Amino acid sequence: MTGAPFITINGRRIGKGHPVYVIAEISANHNQNFEEAVRLIEAAKEAGVDAVKLQTYTADTLTIRSDKECFRISGGTLWDGKTLYDLYGEAYTPWEWQPKLKEVANRLGMDLFSTAFDPTAVDFLESLDVPVHKVASFENVDIPLIRKMAGTGRPLIISTGMATLPEIEEAVSSARAAGAREIALLKCTSAYPAPPDETHLSTIPHLEDVFHVPVGLSDHTLGVAVPIAAVALGASIVEKHFTLSRSIPGPDSVFSLEPHELKEMVSAIRTVEKAVGSVHYGLSTQETASASFRRSLFVVNNVKAGEVFTPGNVRSIRPACGIHPRYLTEVLGRHAVCNIERGTPVSWDLVGPPQSGGIRGERVYLRPMCDQDTDVVVGWRNDPFISGQSFSERPPTRQEHESFLAELQRRSDRQEFIIALQMDDRPIGQIGLSRIDPEHGRAEYGILIGDHEFRGHNMAYEASRQLFDHAFRTLGLRCVTLHLFSDNVPARRLYERLGFVEDPVAAGERLKDGSTRPTMSMYLDRCVWEERESTCHSSA
Repeated sequence: MTGAPFITINGRRIGKGHPVYVIAEISANHNQNFEEAVRLIEAAKEAGVDAVKLQTYTADTLTIRSDKECFRISGGTLWDGKTLYDLYGEAYTPWEWQPKLKEVANRLGMDLFSTAFDPTAVDFLESLDVPVHKVASFENVDIPLIRKMAGTGRPLIISTGMATLPEIEEAVSSARAAGAREIALLKCTSAYPAPPDETHLSTIPHLEDVFHVPVGLSDHTLGVAVPIAAVALGASIVEKHFTLSRSIPGPDSVFSLEPHELKEMVSAIRTVEKAVGSVHYGLSTQETASASFRRSLFVVNNVKAGEVFTPGNVRSIRPACGIHPRYLTEVLGRHAVCNIERGTPVSWDLVGPPQSGGIRGERVYLRPMCDQDTDVVVGWRNDPFISGQSFSERPPTRQEHESFLAELQRRSDRQEFIIALQMDDRPIGQIGLSRIDPEHGRAEYGILIGDHEFRGHNMAYEASRQLFDHAFRTLGLRCVTLHLFSDNVPARRLYERLGFVEDPVAAGERLKDGSTRPTMSMYLDRCVWEERESTCHSSA
């Protein structure tokens, strides 16, 4: 349902992005005393509200005099035992006051309008040139009355107490069909007082989404917490009953705010609407000074020229004088170009180039993957044996792999290596770490031996040991994880031999080649790996 995102009252826009329109509802709290009504308007001005609202009816325009049971109030309300006619006769605002009260409010710089309860009240308020019409919750099903108000062409505020969504849709569509171009809705709970757990403020953004009009709250709860929360949820209008003192008897005084409470509510609303602001990321004006205390890379122990950067001498700490923490994994493993004193922020001119020789072992070594490896890697990935064990739905194309390599150059959370033979530099496989998280000391591991000739010759085992030496000692990681199909028994045996153990919590399923296959996850703890390596070296 389309609508306008704002309404205009006396030249003031009301809606998202504009100040909340606060209405003080006098209702019956004048106690049939004109001077008290004037004092209420003056106190409302002092509290900082934008508008004062009256109610325009008589007992005879709302109901009939009758003692029949259906006209007598019951059910645990504040007014049990009274007839409707008696209550409305006690609570109504004399119509002859209303032009004078409007003059008082306007002279003080506030709007004054009223809720009309029958067509004669609409005509009367039109003669006062009120800036907006209001439909009460109990009247939101009175479609002829809504049409009458809508036909004036003035903005229309409709309270939605007790109404179902279809009933609200009927009221809004009827108003639009009758000529209303600017409509606002108020979430309302028609209980007096209303318990907070029945106010359902989450309805406010939903009403806004459905009807695309400004939405507010007509509140009958005790205190000021609920209307303030409504503003945080996007309310553009807040209406609250108001009395000079709850100690003064009256039909509505029990659930009305006193002047100091109304002032407190208005002040809090102004604070909250500023806090709500707009969608924003990055530095705010006041955060600029704090930005210098974010984390960056620092040398935390003295480093000599040529010494390798390790987790023991480079860390991400406060303040933000060094290079971004995202580059930690790129710095680790490189050498210092000069002596560096503890407490020096890391800058690129202090960091030597990556070691071109890669990570070397006895029969194979690991070197960073580069553009020249594209054809061989794409060939491996398209091998039916390898693609059958991959979680990817299909092997990468050459173009996709080239895009991956270009992205790899910009990322610090992934490192990919080619497994190459020591004797002739022949590439035989691929190995790497992804999702590298230095802060939590974790990364994911993956490997493939692409050359058929070297499968089953411990090449994967040797290459993996070199990678873990790099992961645990150079990068300072504490745990490496992997994922595989549960039926990939040879791979599982390799990983168990390396020290991986199953993580039963992370078991799952994946769709592969049109069928669902169970998957499993395994992890290798640095302490376990170091113990196994120590045993291997002792045996040797």
